[in-house]
Amino acid sequence: MGPGGTAGRLRGELTEFVGRRAELALIRQELGSARLVTLTGPGGIGKTRLAIEAASGARRAFRDGVWMAELGVLQDPALLVPEVARSLGLSDRSARWAMAALADHLGDRCLLLVIDQCEHLADACAVMTDALLRGCPGLHIMATSRHVLGVAGEITVPVPPMTTPADGLPAAPAELERYEAVRLFRDRAAAVLPGFTLDAGNGAAVAAVCRRLDGIPLAIELAAVRLRSLSPAQLLSRLDSRFPLLSGGGPADQPHHRTLQATLEWSYELLTDAEQAMWRRVSVFAGSFDLEAAEAICAVGRVTAGEIADLVDALVAKSILLRAGRDEARYQLLDTIGEFGLRKLRGKGNERRLRRRHRRWYAALAARQEAFGPGRAEWIAALDADHENLRAALEFCLSEPQEIAAGAEMACDLWRYWETHGHLTEGRRLLAAMLDQLDQDAPVRPRALWVAGFLALLQADILSARALLETGLKAAEDAGDVRSVAYASSQLGYVKYYLGEVDQGLALAEKSLVLARQSADQAGVALALTQIGYIDLSAGNLRAAAHQFGECARVCQASGNVWYHGTAQWGLAMAAWLLGDPDGAEVLLCDSLRSMRLIDDPIGAAYDLDTLAWTAASQHKPARALTLLAAAGAAWAAISAAPQPALREYHSAALAAAREALPDSASAAAYARGAAMSPAEAIAFALGESSRPALRPADAHADA
Repeated sequence: MGPGGTAGRLRGELTEFVGRRAELALIRQELGSARLVTLTGPGGIGKTRLAIEAASGARRAFRDGVWMAELGVLQDPALLVPEVARSLGLSDRSARWAMAALADHLGDRCLLLVIDQCEHLADACAVMTDALLRGCPGLHIMATSRHVLGVAGEITVPVPPMTTPADGLPAAPAELERYEAVRLFRDRAAAVLPGFTLDAGNGAAVAAVCRRLDGIPLAIELAAVRLRSLSPAQLLSRLDSRFPLLSGGGPADQPHHRTLQATLEWSYELLTDAEQAMWRRVSVFAGSFDLEAAEAICAVGRVTAGEIADLVDALVAKSILLRAGRDEARYQLLDTIGEFGLRKLRGKGNERRLRRRHRRWYAALAARQEAFGPGRAEWIAALDADHENLRAALEFCLSEPQEIAAGAEMACDLWRYWETHGHLTEGRRLLAAMLDQLDQDAPVRPRALWVAGFLALLQADILSARALLETGLKAAEDAGDVRSVAYASSQLGYVKYYLGEVDQGLALAEKSLVLARQSADQAGVALALTQIGYIDLSAGNLRAAAHQFGECARVCQASGNVWYHGTAQWGLAMAAWLLGDPDGAEVLLCDSLRSMRLIDDPIGAAYDLDTLAWTAASQHKPARALTLLAAAGAAWAAISAAPQPALREYHSAALAAAREALPDSASAAAYARGAAMSPAEAIAFALGESSRPALRPADAHADA
């Protein structure tokens, strides 16, 4: 029967629909205001199933029902309109032009038409949809496609992967079942293995399988079928060979849904040669990437840099690439789609060439060396955004003997990034692996040794640091690498001081200062001055320490070194506080804290917050001191670090003094306030910029 005499026709589903509440609500909302809603997303993401569920739930809004035209097996665009007409229950017996006949039959009926899998017939679907919507005022259309149709008035709803538990979350079944992907796996597993339930024994493996499959419903469903012969743990262990494993399905399945491989192959074959090449090439990226990187790396052979933007746009439109980022557009491949692209790239034999281009681009990013100046925050943000690409480039270098030296240079360029953003173990692991493979006479070896020693020092692995720095110093001296001699001497000097060899430590720091001045390395000069200043500070030579830190501040101001200028301000503040001038120390510490915020240095900010708490205690402001002590503790915890042992006694003394000065209730309230602050809130509070509610009068009386 035609649309006027039936409630419509949707494909029946044999399995229960899982999750997608947010998407269903959004589709329902958009259907209320738009006449064309297109669900977009990559193959296997669940567009079709979501469309069916959304259409089924919308039946009451359309008096003439909801109808579905499945276009996946249709190859000839000329057959599109007749196929849609057939799906609507219309017989194709008229000699009239198919579009006119279809529009005439629809007329003023109020119905929802679902056209599924439009991507390979996108142009024809766009023409048909536009014509039908113009001629049939009561018609609404929901399309599923890898990319938008481009019709006026179209609203797109990107279909994301199903929600998955983050790595490291507790594997309690009740907790895991909050996530859509886990519930889908559980339900599909129970269908093939009656009695299957999520329990403490298999929960972690199921969660890991769902994460590994990116929350893609098709992949999860195909994986669950394998529980006929594998346990969840066995399935997880075999996911490295994902595509051969995920075969299955019965003869009733559509060919392109029989396996995940088939789904991706089908999507790939629909692209132009240039788009296929772009998919292969962007698969060398890890995580997300920006357009500039794509232009630099992917413009190979017949594809020019000028074409890259259009190709990226095409892949986004076809849901191969997903757009990420708000302020600046970035792009990414889901892991499954990226792995498919890599397989294709390897099949063409071009992976190594693309990997080298990728490494060169990210090595240049690392080498910008903006760690010390006002551009540091932007440099760190750029490195953060491309952390996975940096890691991938370094791992590639480890796999290619001829790239080891370049990889070591790149890792060394990241030394300040490894330090301030808590990637010490990663940096050490990479450098250790590279040092194992580096030639003994490689020019980068002395630098790699002292950077590795520096990272070990930051992790308080003093013995390893000493061995690496001593080896690095000798290698630098043998090679005549003055810069590396200076840096190795400076870091080794700190190790010696830490081990109680104060005179040797001071001598090495002074040697570093002389060499840095000889080579006009202003950052090295600043480093050595802070090193000497800290040794003097710890030894109680407060005026000598103030002189060193003051000289450092002048050098930094002249060279634009914001980082060490902030460090110098902290050193000057410590000297002032220990000399009995807490008010002067507070001014210097606030200046230092502003610098640390400007350059996004969480370690420096934590030191400043802690030291401001000590000065507040000396100023008889116990509530402020307790709030800052708690905030500093939270800041240290956020970066998994702690102040140097020699400074911890000041923290303990300030804490005891502040608590003694306040009633227990007021003390607890002030401390709780600081503990609840984020690092940004703590900095704002310390600088008097906080918009948080003031302490109750009863809590603040001691600071009056």
